[in-house]
Amino acid sequence: MKREVMAIEKINAYMQKLEMMEKKFDPLPHFTLHNVLSQISPQFYSKDELTQIEKINQILRQEANLPLISQSKVKRVEVNNKKRYHSSNEDIISDGERKVKSKSVIRRKSIIRREETLLSPPPPPDLPSHVNNMIKVLNGSDIKYVMCKELFKSDLNYNLKRLSMPIAKIKSDFLTEIEKATLETRDQEGKPIGLKVTVLDPCFNEFSLFLKKWNMKSTSIYNLVQDWTLVLLKNNFKENQMIDIWSFRVNNKLYLLLDTNELQEVEESGKLNNSNVISKTVEDQRSQRVKIVNS
Repeated sequence: MKREVMAIEKINAYMQKLEMMEKKFDPLPHFTLHNVLSQISPQFYSKDELTQIEKINQILRQEANLPLISQSKVKRVEVNNKKRYHSSNEDIISDGERKVKSKSVIRRKSIIRREETLLSPPPPPDLPSHVNNMIKVLNGSDIKYVMCKELFKSDLNYNLKRLSMPIAKIKSDFLTEIEKATLETRDQEGKPIGLKVTVLDPCFNEFSLFLKKWNMKSTSIYNLVQDWTLVLLKNNFKENQMIDIWSFRVNNKLYLLLDTNELQEVEESGKLNNSNVISKTVEDQRSQRVKIVNS
């Protein structure tokens, strides 16, 4: 019985404390904050609280000769089944509200700029002069940056015999409409026929490969197949190595050039700036292939 009496007394004391707290609303200590919040979010105040704030606001505005916010401009709204009041005077904006809005606009613009920076792709790299010289020697044209390819274990696997090029990472439309249609063509077994292309490795060795398109569940991939192992044998490619892939055309025939940028230091030393050096290298490579074919 004593416990029940004590519990009732505690409840009554708590209720009295709540009533005292409600009666003791005083907007003066933080009037600027209450003034701003009452105009931006009046639903957080009761009618009596808004009246107190308005009276103080009237006095301050009369002293400063500023326009008043009339009580007739206050509308009643229902928030959580409680009657609240808010100002409908859209012509009068307090300094505090203006600052809050300006901050939100600045924050929104900064977020948009950040998103645009993340979404916008980086610009393609400059065409290295040694690559440009090589293309000139071959009388190539229509140079395009295809992609920056990171070599994975699967690309270096001699059993898989292919270099994968995810279409989602392709940076330019380097194929003609006829070539795209060819890549979509399948044989009687449903396998892609492929498109014959000439591939140049970083040392400008020429290889005849096929470009094929494989459609996966969520994406599509271009693969350089057939004799890709010959490219691996000629080059000391490593896992996670980055390769820039460029495309160009010689007599409308598609060429792909793999550049590891390892010749950049040699180029800066001046040894590769002369296109005659590259021309001689190309002729030597072609003559070697002719000797192999004739033997």
